[in-house]
Amino acid sequence: MKEQKSKYNKERLTEPKAIAILDSAEELILEGGINSLSISKIATKAKIAKGTVYLYFEDKEHIIGTIAIRARKLFLDYIEKYTEGKIDPLEKMKGIFWADFYFSQEQKRYHQLITFYEQNTGLDESGELASMGKNISIYIKSIIDNAIEKKAIRDEFDSASLTFMFWGMVVGMNQLMETRKNQLKFTLDKSPEEFFTFFVDTTVDNLT
Repeated sequence: MKEQKSKYNKERLTEPKAIAILDSAEELILEGGINSLSISKIATKAKIAKGTVYLYFEDKEHIIGTIAIRARKLFLDYIEKYTEGKIDPLEKMKGIFWADFYFSQEQKRYHQLITFYEQNTGLDESGELASMGKNISIYIKSIIDNAIEKKAIRDEFDSASLTFMFWGMVVGMNQLMETRKNQLKFTLDKSPEEFFTFFVDTTVDNLT
């Protein structure tokens, strides 16, 4: 028996109604956060019937996952922007951190989506979403490998482990700065960018 093709396929996501659903979901996330998202709200925002949403997406998580693919693609663009063209291996490594900093400042809803997936490991992460995550890790690892090869950092470090560590550190640091804004200003008398500079320089310089 020929296997029935699923109605949920990538090609349909280019249709106007699917785009309207995704754009509406993004707007709702920006307005009220991920936790406030619902199929009913998305349908109302997109001005379509609730049942129409289910013609394109299985559930709310499917919609969030699809938007997360957009987010990861954009994040990789940021990493490339802040690392390409830099000759000094250490400056390229610092660019990884700054890419996430400016991504979190300029693309808040997309940064929130990436963080959401990082914190909800029970969500399905496969296909293109998983592939994009892998591509980001491979790109970061290549920068670290280059730094090791050029002896800019100590060769005792494992680049795969550093890649994983960098990701965790930068996510945690951005969350810390977001939740402790007042302490940065009144206790340390530093702006988020000034404190992040201290964090990046301290982290990378200690690898040399």
